Amino acid sequence: MKVAWSSSHGEFLISDSYYFSALERESRKKGIEIVEVSNFDELFFYPVIVFNYSEKPFDEAEIKIIEKAVRDGKRVIFTAHFNNKDNVAEICNAVSERFGLRLKEDEVVEEESFDEGDRRMVITSRVEAYAEGVNQVVFPYSAPIEVLTPDVRIIVRGQESASTGSGERAPVMAAERRMPSGGSLVVCGSCLFWDNYSIFRKDNLAFSINLLSM
Repeated sequence: MKVAWSSSHGEFLISDSYYFSALERESRKKGIEIVEVSNFDELFFYPVIVFNYSEKPFDEAEIKIIEKAVRDGKRVIFTAHFNNKDNVAEICNAVSERFGLRLKEDEVVEEESFDEGDRRMVITSRVEAYAEGVNQVVFPYSAPIEVLTPDVRIIVRGQESASTGSGERAPVMAAERRMPSGGSLVVCGSCLFWDNYSIFRKDNLAFSINLLSM
């Protein structure tokens, strides 16, 4: 299968081998070809579309296209970063709030379970979806996600030893709104879990492949 990786809104590029060569290579081994697509309309020729750290806002017409694509069975994945860096969380929220998900201008830190001595390199075993072959993931520098509607499915949540800057325990770090068609809008508070630095930590590779697979 083929996955569209957007370069239409200032995203981190899959063609940047310094950051994403491992994801591209390991996906290809699993039969997934990640195609970098610069034309917004052409993204929706693919079953899965990734907006990895979009820095350019979406206009209303583009948001409507995304909404229709999800209703029609596409999986659209947005990734962000902690504390609304580069305004990425707000840009994502213009789309995701219509699906009942909102990235908070905050961060997730761990008191006990973290990697490389960095409390923002959060380790969690609470992977509730896309979890085949996954026991733990490292979710670095994540924004917490507020769930606005009851029909949202949690994908990744922090453990009880994780908290936000405002004191919320076990925050949601990835979630999705699914449609009867099988389409979904996925929001990840981290854009770094599948980069070259993190993808071979814990079960991040398996989780990433699951997320990209239909």
